[in-house]
Amino acid sequence: MNINTVIKHLRYIEHKGDYLNLINELKQLIFQDKRILSNHYVKEWCGKRWRNIFITESLKEPGNVEAANEKKIFGKDTRPDRQKIAVRFLRGDGTDEWSIEMPEVQSVNLKNSTLLFCPGLLNEIAPVLAFKSAFPEIEKKYDFKVLQSDSHPARSCDTNGNDILNAMERGLGLDANGNIIDEKDAHFPGDVFIISNNKGTPDLLHLLVKRPDLKDNIRCIFNYGGMPGGTYLANDIYKSIKDINLSLTDGLQKLLKVISPAIQLPEKLRRIQEYDIKNSIYDLTTNRRMEFLNRYLPEIDSLNIPIFNLSGSTSPMEVPYFQIQGVLELNKYDSNNDMQVTQKQAKISSPMATDLAMLHAHHWDLAYEAFPKNMRLGSPNLEHPFPKLAILTTIFKFASELGLVD
Repeated sequence: MNINTVIKHLRYIEHKGDYLNLINELKQLIFQDKRILSNHYVKEWCGKRWRNIFITESLKEPGNVEAANEKKIFGKDTRPDRQKIAVRFLRGDGTDEWSIEMPEVQSVNLKNSTLLFCPGLLNEIAPVLAFKSAFPEIEKKYDFKVLQSDSHPARSCDTNGNDILNAMERGLGLDANGNIIDEKDAHFPGDVFIISNNKGTPDLLHLLVKRPDLKDNIRCIFNYGGMPGGTYLANDIYKSIKDINLSLTDGLQKLLKVISPAIQLPEKLRRIQEYDIKNSIYDLTTNRRMEFLNRYLPEIDSLNIPIFNLSGSTSPMEVPYFQIQGVLELNKYDSNNDMQVTQKQAKISSPMATDLAMLHAHHWDLAYEAFPKNMRLGSPNLEHPFPKLAILTTIFKFASELGLVD
């Protein structure tokens, strides 16, 4: 059976609403050849299915429907709950798909799986860790291991690849609670499925170029609020620091002010000798990232690792007031930016990469919980109500349903 016949058959099954049959047949096709994920129809289905699972999972998380209610002067928001969730937390295609009735994911067995998280710039000196409460909760609830790369907060992508490698080959890094795993307690994680965020995505891509053999241990990659294409904001920062001698303290304070003018450096910094602020920013400049992708993306695609893009979109009125200027600057290029990156910069664009959803959230809202009140400077948009547990649950259920993790 040729590919055109296969796709025609899948379209027919979907048109009939026989979703379980479609899911099972696609799983078998992926098992036979992962390159089926490069087909345009399969990409469309994956996006539709991921968004459907996300809406369902978001309804299970306390507080999400309330957060999605429209504020009315008179009366209540009478829309169906699925519609509320879709409109509040999705952008684009997902907002009008809420009424599609698909089955829940039938079964998930993740006891043999490890979720590896690759964090971004300033990860351990930011006000809160990414997925701080969601990782422990999901590990306990679904009985699988969460391993976080102990990626350095500010050094180059090439060197940070070593931290990811330590996690993949030796099980070294942070556990679900953000505690450092002692070498005597570390265990080889086996096959991993990866979520990369912010600079964690280019860190990971650099590692794959250096170690293509790792493809055998990577089931799939979710580029979640990542910066594979860099950010225009890094261009400006790098231009302002590249020709000056910058002390570590001055350099970090300059970066932290990009997050919030109220944030102060921790009293103690780990791995202080490894800081390389200039190169950490240089590696996020758009020219540097485009140079890398133009040269190496075909090689990365040839590894046949399924990659899934999840990006954010926000507006000036939805971000902290000290981030409004950044959104306005990015609006010159793309009004659907997440206050840090445009859609083009946020996505890996290759045959094996699939766009799953544009999420209605700003860059920090995607992964961070509420910032401490003393670091908000009175801004109302640092509560970060985006449903992170639902995001994680949707990611692994979707990957399990496709047969990419077990």
